[in-house]
Formats: sequence, C-alpha cells, structure tokens
Amino acid sequence: MPSVEQTIKANLNQEKRDIRDWVADSFNKEILYDEPLSETIEPFVRDGKSEKKLVPDALGSIASWHMRMAMDKSLNEALYPADEIARSGIYRFWHYECAHAVMESDDPAGYKFPMRPFTDVSTMLALGWLSHANRLAETIFDRWDAQTDGNGAVGWKSLPQYLPWLSVKLYKAWRESDETYDLEPDDGELGEFSPLLETLFDPRPRIFGEALAKAADFHASGCGTDDYDVVNEEELWFFPVELLAACRLRQQRGLDLPPLDYPLFNATPLCRFQNALPVPFDETLAKLLRAYAAATNKFDLKV
Repeated sequence: MPSVEQTIKANLNQEKRDIRDWVADSFNKEILYDEPLSETIEPFVRDGKSEKKLVPDALGSIASWHMRMAMDKSLNEALYPADEIARSGIYRFWHYECAHAVMESDDPAGYKFPMRPFTDVSTMLALGWLSHANRLAETIFDRWDAQTDGNGAVGWKSLPQYLPWLSVKLYKAWRESDETYDLEPDDGELGEFSPLLETLFDPRPRIFGEALAKAADFHASGCGTDDYDVVNEEELWFFPVELLAACRLRQQRGLDLPPLDYPLFNATPLCRFQNALPVPFDETLAKLLRAYAAATNKFDLKV
C-alpha cells in the first residue's frame, strides 16, 4: 500500500497535468465563463427578465471557471491564488442564494439542494467568510425543510458522504447546535475525521494537532473520483476545505493552532491555512445582484 506521501505525489502529478490541459482548452472558458456572461448574465442585467431562472447556473459556471484558474495557479505556479479563489467563492455563494430566491418564487424551476452543497459552508469558513458561511448554512437548511428529499435522501450506509456531513457537524459545533437531521451519521462514523470533531475546541493544540494530522492523511488517502471515495471532487483534493474550516473555527474561538506541517498542508499553496481573504468586489456580479433583487422580491443582498 502506498504511503500518504506517495499518494499525494501521484495525485499531485495527475492534477498538474489535468488542470493545465483543462485551462489550455479555450472551449472550457467559452462554456463556463464567456457563454454565461454573454448569453445569460448580460441580457438579464439589461432587462431584468431574460433567462432569470438560468442565472444561478450561470453563476455556478463562472465560479467553476475561477476555481480552475485558482487550481492551475496553485498547482503549476506554486502561488496562492487569492484573487481567483475569492472570486470563485463569491460567485459560488451567490449561485446558491440566487437559486434559493428562484425556489422561493412561484416559478421554482425545479431547483433543489442535495447533500453536497453543504461542503461549501466549509469553503466559506476556509476563506474566512464567517457571515457567508452562516448565511449559506441557513439557506441550505431552509431548503432541506421544504424538500421531501432535502438532505439528499441517501442513507450513510448506502452512500457515505464524508465532506458534506463533516461540514454539517463542524457548523453545528460552531453554532453550538444540538439539531439532528434525517439520515445524519453518528460522529463516530466519519472514519479518521471523527477525532477532529472530538478535539475541535480542545484547548490543547497538541491534542487537536494529532487529530488534524489523522484527518489530513485520511483526506489525502481518500482522494478519488468514485462515489465511495472520501474526497471524490477533484477540485477539493488540494483544497482541503473541511480541514481549513476546522482551523478557522479554532482561530475564531481564540484557540491556538498546532504547527501545520503535515504532508497535505505542504502539497500546494492552496492547501495551506491563510488569513481571511477580503470579500472581492466584482462589478458584473454587483449589477446582476441588484437586478435579481428587483426581479425576484425574494432576495436579501445583506450578508
């Protein structure tokens, strides 16, 4: 069985090749960035009506484009992609909020929130955007309450979803919530992520550090593209949002962090714990959100 270091090296080499090939293909930018702008967002901003129900998907596509730019910069240039990852984060956040506004309307367009989006609550925490993390969690929980299959309707033993459920549990620990959800696994069912929950707010950084090291190795060893892999979204292989979120929550409580010198944290700049990023201003997004608020009457711009 390969060591954690060998697994990280193999995945890192694969990701470097795959993401560089991806960004070099102009078709991807056309589909994920240029097309949503020219065919969805810009017409809607002009008249406040065109393609209203497609706006959330367009924002999601633009978020994906910036995410891949961030991955390329981190993997192949060894730079922390502050602007790219922040733009990906803010577009992703408003993707969910716009979708929620459509769901709340009298023409819901078939949108639903399954289990996986809750991982992005950890993404918001990883970026240091606590208000956005809280707002996104409340938005997703609200839809879960309204949907017959709101939390994914997939039992843990049928298909374990580690990152979403760990994100739920980290959020609950942060907000000191004892709420339980249908199909929620026990804390002890999350493999080597479980000690992370047990020690999250332990005042001894060494104890938390031991659990974080196990969780980092679990993350690195569990990367893959199969539904049953621990981390089955390639964009999160070297952006361990659940681990960065745990560190952020300790920081928010005023608790010391251990030295973060585990193999995963040293793999790429995007893996490292950073100071909170400024929430970026994006002129296109700002125009769109004002128009969307006027068009839906269900949209709160304050975060």
